[in-house]
Parts: sequence; C-alpha cells; structure tokens
Amino acid sequence: MLDVSISTVSKALNDSHEISPATKERIREAAKLYNYQPNRIAVNLKSGKANTIGVVIPSIQNFFMTQVLRGIESVIAETPYNIIISITNESYEKEAQIVNTLTQGFVDGIIVTVSEETFIKKAYDHFRSFDNRKALLMFDRVVGDVVCDKVLVDDEDAVFKATKELLASGRKQITLTSTISNINVGKQRIKGYTRAVQPIHDPVLISDTVENIEDKVKILLDQGKVDAIVALDEEASLASFRAGKAKKVLDNKAVSVIGYTSKKIAENLTPNLTTIDQDGVRVGELAAELLLKKLKKPLKDPESIIVNSIYNKRFTS
Repeated sequence: MLDVSISTVSKALNDSHEISPATKERIREAAKLYNYQPNRIAVNLKSGKANTIGVVIPSIQNFFMTQVLRGIESVIAETPYNIIISITNESYEKEAQIVNTLTQGFVDGIIVTVSEETFIKKAYDHFRSFDNRKALLMFDRVVGDVVCDKVLVDDEDAVFKATKELLASGRKQITLTSTISNINVGKQRIKGYTRAVQPIHDPVLISDTVENIEDKVKILLDQGKVDAIVALDEEASLASFRAGKAKKVLDNKAVSVIGYTSKKIAENLTPNLTTIDQDGVRVGELAAELLLKKLKKPLKDPESIIVNSIYNKRFTS
C-alpha cells in the first residue's frame, strides 16, 4: 500500500535513523489506521531476546512474596524489561511446566522461589537445563546444588537469635511450630532453634497442618509443658497465637510467642505479636539487580547474597 519494503516498515516502527521522518510518519499512520501490532514472539525468536523477565512464585497470599514482587517491580520498572508473573501453587509439575514454557523464547531470565512439592520430590532437572542464553536466579527457597545467582534470608541465624532472646528472658520450655519443615527455609530455621535450645532442653517440634498445630499447642499448654513458642511461618504463627488466646496465656505473658507474619497483622492482634521480619522488598530489589547483571554479563560467576532479618519485639515476647 505504501510502496516500501518490509525492512523499511520494520525500521520505521522501531524509529531507525536510517528512515526519514516523513516516511516514518506515513508508516506509523498506516499502522495505526489498520491497528497493526508486531508479533512479539516472532520478533523474540529472530532477535534471540524477549526483553521480558519471568517471576515464578508459589503463592501471592504470602505477605513476604508480595513484598518481594514490589522490590522486583521497582527495579525492573526502570529498565526496558517487562515482567511475567506465574504462580505454582506449591506444585512441582506446574513449576516445571512454567519454567520449561518460559524458557522457550518467552523470557530472557527467570527469578524463582522453589515450590514445596519440588523440595519433597527433590526434582530439580528443570533448573539444571539453563545455559548462558537464559539467566536463572533463586531467592529465599533455593536449591543448594543448582549453580545460579541466589538471594537468601538469614533464616538459621534469625531464629537462633530470637530463641536466645527467649532463653535470656527466662523461658525454659520453648516449643517450635512449623508448616514448612519440608522446604530449605523451614529446615534452616529449625537448625537455628535447635542450636539455641539444645544446651537447655531437647528440641520440641510440632510440624503439621494449621489445625493440628493449634490442637497440639493447646494440649502442651494444658500440660504446662511450654512457656514460649517460636513459629516458623505465618500459618504456624497464627495457629500458635490462637491456641495461646484460647488458653488465656498471652495477655498475662505466661507464654511468649515469636512468629513470622506481616507488620499489619502482628500489630492488629491483641496482644501484638512479636515477629522476625524479613525485608522482602530488599530481597526483591537485590534479586532483580543480580539478574540484570547476569543478563549483561552471562559469563560472570554466580553470586549469593544474604539479607538480614529484623527482630521486632512486641507484647507477646
């Protein structure tokens, strides 16, 4: 219609200096008139670059994950890259499918936190197939022997320090509750707790579903076998808190509780819940920055960064 070549159209729409302003304007007007949109998949395949980063997470209900997404987005927004967010719902099969699909020309790199079922199955082959053409970064829940950039949280040390705080305050029967014992994060936190209490008493671990944790904590409270609880995740924290409230041992500080949950939830509980706060936004920022570095320098050695948690003491400790 315009009596120009395909390459001229392409260059004009990409604002090439090789095309005159008048020709660019004619081509843009025609593209607008006929609602022409470039086929991005075809462009990606031809150029070998998608200008897109995939973010793969197990859930968006977790406050920490939403904070990480905020951090990632704040960094990527300053670049030409787009973001595709995918949710695995803790499924290995879904995670493997998502990763394999995204790496088939849809993204230049992936930021991922590994699903619980993947850890249970110990099935990591979908991560081992990455090469220098695709960048991989793991955060928080990482696989130790997969070689890639990683951003971690100081899980073991954070729980160790929090447990030592309880011991220093005179607590002598500290129980740990968890719904995440199958994943590396939970295992590291258990190590921190165990390391802290072993000189004082044998570790007491309740690793179960939310409902069972609440029931088991109530039994321990009835038996007078616990004066403090360290909860390793949001669900375990709230289950432990509900058990303490039901047995009326929190308001009088007969039992201390330390857990993981958002500041908004912790400060709106009565009494307020003492927490170990992860800096999710910072984790996301560092994850995005490291991945961008890998995209610029594909042959650079992998890096691992540890982000420190904050012990936020409130009434329940």
